[in-house]
Amino acid sequence: MMHNLKSQKGSSMVLISLLLVTMVVFALLSISISASEFRLSQKNADNHKTYYLLDSEGKRFLYDIKNKIKKVINFSNNNELFFENFDLILNENIIRSMGYENDKLAMTIERTFILEDNSRNKFLTVKLLIRQPGSDDRINDICSVKEWRLWQEPFEIDNNTYDLWEGKP
Repeated sequence: MMHNLKSQKGSSMVLISLLLVTMVVFALLSISISASEFRLSQKNADNHKTYYLLDSEGKRFLYDIKNKIKKVINFSNNNELFFENFDLILNENIIRSMGYENDKLAMTIERTFILEDNSRNKFLTVKLLIRQPGSDDRINDICSVKEWRLWQEPFEIDNNTYDLWEGKP
């Protein structure tokens, strides 16, 4: 037969100690998880801030081009000289090329915006298509967005810094 222990004074202390240790472990896990989620949310906020800064620069560029188109149309009644007059008021850092779109003369304008974010560059490339204006065309018919692309430099690991190969060649 089994003999019952006469003294059980320490068993409640052991249970309380185990419960306390368990609670401390879960508290430390909770703190570490919330700290990592906070760092992730900061990175997410920085990425959104970069996106909206580049997007706003692109929209300023688009509205600037549309205002220049309005000025050329209001200044000149001759639509045949539209591209010559428009080319005169464009900035020099804008890449432009002439071509045909639906058998009408058209100009493609391209500009790339660069923003440095945490020692990495992020880019926004904007391409606009400017068509030869007709007599009753609106600005949105004349100027349309051909490409609006947000991108960043590809990531490359410097092989001299990190030895990634651990096996035998």
